[in-house]
Order: sequence, then structure tokens, then C-alpha cells
Amino acid sequence: MSSLLPAELREERIWEADAFGKAVGVRIAGLDRKLSYVPLTDEEAAAVNYVFDYGLERLRRVLPSVAAIIERQRALALAMAGVAKATFPTRKKYVFPCSSNLGVAWLFPQAIRYAASPTDSLPAYTDYSPNSWDIPLTAGQPAYILGDLVAGTEKFYKACPTTDQHAFLLFFKDALIEYGSSPSAEQFRLISEGKVDYGVYTVDPLVEVPVERGVCAYQYPTPLGALFVDHLKGVVWKFMPGRDGAATLKPLGLVYYEYDFAKELKWVA
Repeated sequence: MSSLLPAELREERIWEADAFGKAVGVRIAGLDRKLSYVPLTDEEAAAVNYVFDYGLERLRRVLPSVAAIIERQRALALAMAGVAKATFPTRKKYVFPCSSNLGVAWLFPQAIRYAASPTDSLPAYTDYSPNSWDIPLTAGQPAYILGDLVAGTEKFYKACPTTDQHAFLLFFKDALIEYGSSPSAEQFRLISEGKVDYGVYTVDPLVEVPVERGVCAYQYPTPLGALFVDHLKGVVWKFMPGRDGAATLKPLGLVYYEYDFAKELKWVA
């Protein structure tokens, strides 16, 4: 299974994001971050592929055009598993079903907002409501997918940094989906603690056209590329709402994690 990756991704090394993206065939939002990488065994790659495939099969049934975009990012999913493995403090291996060591799953709300009351030691800063894909909106005031504004200070989001519960998030390129009667945004901004000078990016003027006929789902492109988030360097990803209310915003991606992060059903309270 690891043979699905190019030869240069079969050895341990540190990568620049641009070069890593070229190797896997997907642009990556590096945001001035390097990627430590270790290759997977064939057994580990099989576990990641299995999880990738069962989610992809479901997507083919409901949003086939989005499924096609995700399918082209298989090498990214495998390679980022190696980045997560190298990033966690203790070197472990992937298994599925996860009964020890490392696991992988499709993103779910508690993987992003893993603390009900984020702090600098548990920096799950986000505007997502706990245990939900809903983000409250006020027209003209930024809303945060990752990060938050706390007492006038912008806070950067990091994946879970707790010992034996580390997590690593991958957001697939062009796979931010809003579900509902109408889309909420046209302007986005993505920065990191090491790269704060990027300005806004915008989506196309026809974003209000559903991605599939008869389905109230709207697709936002991510022109900076796929996004990875670890526990080391924080990220802010925000947008400007054009309406009041709430957005049901579902990013498609994977979470790689140490077993204790999701060894039991997870509810944030």
C-alpha cells in the first residue's frame, strides 16, 4: 500500500510544504511551516486507505463531484499520516480499528472543538458550537473556523496537545462544504503564527449555486491548498459572513490521533 506514494516519500526527511505538495500532487497551505515526515509500513497504509475509502464511498453517493476531488487526494491522506506520525512526541503505529497506538478518522466536530472552554493550554479556539458543525453568524463580524477573538485578542488554534491524546488535522483541498438554504461567505483569510501577512482570498461569485442539483450543499474552494494543523504552531482560518444566523459548515478531512484522544465516544462539555 505504501507503494502508492512516490519514491521520495519512502524515506524519513523534513520537507518544505511546496515540495511536499508537488510530491503528492496537491497544493498545501504551508504558512511558513516545515513538515517532518516518516514513511508508513504497508500495514499502516492499509489502515489509512481503509478509512479513506469508506468515507469516500459515502461521499460518492451524496456528493459525487466532491468525492471526485477527494479521491485525487489519496496520496496526500497517506503522506500526512506520515507527517502526523513524525510530529507526535512518541513514535507509534497506525491500526484499524484503533485499539492502541495511532488511529485515523474522518473529521468530526469533537476532533476540532476538543475543549468546551478553550485556553492557551487547550487551544481549541473556534466559533463552532460544541459538538456541532454550526457556527453562529453576525453579518459584518468575522466568524472563525479555526481560531477566535477573545477579549479583543485573536487566538490561534492548535490541535490537541495533551500527552497521549495528541491530534493532527488534515483539511482536504477545495472541500469546505456549507449545508443549508444559502451560502454565508465570499471572503476568507488563512494565517499561522509564523505567517501573518497573507491577506484575504475570495471565492467565485457563483458560490450560491449548489454543488449538486437538488442538494442544498455549497462548495468553497481553498486556493491556498489543503491545510494541516498540528499541536505545535497555531492557525487562524476565518471568514466574513454576509448574513445573520448560523452556518452549517462541514470541512472534509481526516484526524490522525493518539489512541487516548478517541478511545471512547467523545462529547465535549
